[in-house]
Parts: sequence; structure tokens; C-alpha cells
Amino acid sequence: MPDSAQPDNRSATRAEHIPVQAPLPSIAPITMPGLAQWTMQAADRCVLCGLCLPHCPTYRKTGDENESPRGRVVLMRALASGALPASERLAAHLSQCLGCRACEHVCPSGVRYGQLIEAGRTLLHTQQPAAWPTRLGLGFSARPRLLEGIGAALRVYQRSGLQRLVRASGLLRLLRVQRLESLLPALPAALPRDAFHPAEGARRGCVALFLGCVARVLDAETLAAAIRLLTRLGFDVVIPNAQTCCGALHREAGRPEQAHALARLNLDAFRAASVDAVITVASGCGAVLADAGRGDESMGGPHREPAAEHANAGRRVRILDIHQFLADIALPESMTLAPLPVTIAVQDPCSLRNALRAEQTVYALLGRIPAARIVPLAENHLCCGGAGAYPLRQPAMAGLLRADKLAHLQQLQPAVLATANLGCALHLSAGLRAQGLQIEVVHPLVLFERQLRLKPT
Repeated sequence: MPDSAQPDNRSATRAEHIPVQAPLPSIAPITMPGLAQWTMQAADRCVLCGLCLPHCPTYRKTGDENESPRGRVVLMRALASGALPASERLAAHLSQCLGCRACEHVCPSGVRYGQLIEAGRTLLHTQQPAAWPTRLGLGFSARPRLLEGIGAALRVYQRSGLQRLVRASGLLRLLRVQRLESLLPALPAALPRDAFHPAEGARRGCVALFLGCVARVLDAETLAAAIRLLTRLGFDVVIPNAQTCCGALHREAGRPEQAHALARLNLDAFRAASVDAVITVASGCGAVLADAGRGDESMGGPHREPAAEHANAGRRVRILDIHQFLADIALPESMTLAPLPVTIAVQDPCSLRNALRAEQTVYALLGRIPAARIVPLAENHLCCGGAGAYPLRQPAMAGLLRADKLAHLQQLQPAVLATANLGCALHLSAGLRAQGLQIEVVHPLVLFERQLRLKPT
């Protein structure tokens, strides 16, 4: 289908009025039998109606049925049944899926495509082990302290002038890491190591902050702003040392066992913290942790605890995106928000829109800033291409999808682009730099916290 294809709103209406089939059993962990059977059973829900096609970013770009949700469902069923062997061509079609889950919004049959693509990639992984760069990256992501050390080295690389020299030398191209290095933002100062940050003023409660893996290095500014804002609003902030990567990259790579183990480590750390809520600032991580906190089947089957058991001393722990958490939190009487008379374009991350279904909370938060003009970026229902490791795995398609977003930004010319997902921010920022567009890319929370002021006495 050509790029000009537009979503058919009638499909969304139809989906609302067709009953969803009975729940499927849980996805079994990869060490257990039954994954292939689950995949076939889940794929059988698809009635091949094609209502998903206009909503799929890769199908819109290629017009290739194999690059659509419907086509991939057929491929995964054939793989699970043994009718189609694993091959590089099959792997390429599954790899090019963004996992944006836009198709789930309009599916009249309740196909759980997000879980299905993870199952398909897992089946592929059992027959075709991941390449060494993928294995290396996954190993780093599960070792937060190692990542912090790498972050310290990268700050020296940037601030010493070495980055400029290395870029000019052509060494990055020789080592084939030019694309990876181009995504590197100007790194902020390292996060403080304090495990507890006390509330200021009247205490309202206690929350835990999830740091993630890459975010603690590349998005420390947002994490630091979250700590400052939450404490100023009256919340103690606990940062459990035992927390680790959310497991999103492992799920994307077809490694559910590792993702499941990381989820268990995080949930155990949060339960031990005995907090009112666990707050996430990256929507991709938030979606994965929310699945884990609900005992969602996508995290790996019958050994998940139900959500009611994710409590300590009788207190249920909620896992919330920070915009969801702040929705009902009023500012203390001693504080106000300074006006910000600029245009702020908002990019909806797929994880916030299609997984958490909480994209409106970003607009609500930014809408509290006086004088700010909040504008949704055109075609926000389509992925920008910054999904997890997608820009590294599928750079050509990621670039095509980003080009559409950059064209919209070129036309709108906002002062600021706000996005609640680190992958989207890195991907779009790199594109803006390459085109010389002077648009600040920032997390909505950072914008909000910047405008917070004490009322004059």
C-alpha cells in the first residue's frame, strides 16, 4: 500500500462491537513444551480480514503482505506448525515488525499480536541463535553497574573533545559503529547514588523510581527531574539497588526466559521497598513492567503471580507511568507553574498509546503549563521507527518512518518536541541533528518540572 494510505476509522468502530473470544491460555516459558501450540492457537484467532493493514507502518511503506500483521500471523502459524522452516527470509519479515501494536486497536477478533510476535521470534531464536552483537547488547543491558561505568567513559569521550576527533577521523565508519554513535546524545551528569530521597514539606506518600538500563546513562536528566518533582510534591522516593533492566530488549530478541527472570528481580525489589507505587518515566519500560505487575501472560506463563499478590505488608504496589501518577496530584499551595509561551509538539510513543493506552495523560500534564500551545504531531498513530533496538536492527525502515515525522516537524516548526519514550527521543533527535533542525527534544516531565516555581511570599 502506498504511503498515502490512511487508516480506516470504520475498522475501529467495528472492533468495538464484535465480542472478543475467550481468553487463551498463558504463553509457556521457552523451556516448557507448548509454545508452538500456543502460537498456532493464537494465530487461529486471525480471520484474515485485513482491517489491520492501513494501520501497519511497514505495510504502508512496502505494500508487501509479508510486512503486514496479517501476513506475519500466517508466517508465524506456518513456522509453529512446521510447515515453514526457519530461514533468513522469514527472520527478516519478523524482525522488520516494529511491535508497535497499532493493529491491536482495530482487530475485530481480539488477536493479541504483541504476544504473538514475541512468540514467533522466540520460536525463531530456538532454531537460529542471535548474532553476537545482539547477545553482547543484551548482556550489557542486564548489568546496570557496568552500563554506569560505560556512561562515565562516554562522558569523558564527549567532554574531552575526543568525540569530535574520532568523528572526523573516519574511525567510526571503519569500525561500523557510526550509526550507533550517531544516536548518542550529550550526556548529562550521572545520577546520584542515594537510595532514598525524602519528601519536601507535607509528606503524601512513598514511591519507588524505576531507573531502567540504558536510561540511567542516556536519560539521567529525566530521572533526576522525576526525583526533584516527586520530592517537591511531597513524596519520598526510594530507588531499590536490586532493580535491573525491564527485559523489553530480551522480549524483542525472542528471549522470554531472560525477560521473565529480569521481571522477577524487579518485582521482588519493588515488593521489598514497601511503597505506594512504582513510577516509570520511559513508556517502553513502563509497559513491560505493568505487564509483569499484573501477572500478564505475556511475561511467561503459569508461574506468574496474580497482581493481588504483588504486595508487601498488605499494601498493593501499583506500577504507573509518571504521567498517569501525576494526573490526580495537585500542586502544593506554595507552588505554581511559570508560563511557557511556545509551541510544544507531542509525539505519542507506541508503548504509551497502544500498550499502556495512556497517551492523553501527557497532554493533561503539559496542558497545566500556562501559555503553552500543545499540538499533537501529525500521524501520531504511526510509529516513528525508534522502537527499542529497531534503528540498529532495521536502519533503512527506521529512517523511512522517521523521515515522515521530520517532515511534519519541518512544517510545524515547534520550539520543543515532547516524547515520553527514550528510544523515540534518541531516534528523532539524531534525525533533527542530521537535518540541522533546531528543535529541542525533551521528556514532558522535564518540561513540567522546569516551569515549577515557588509562589512569591
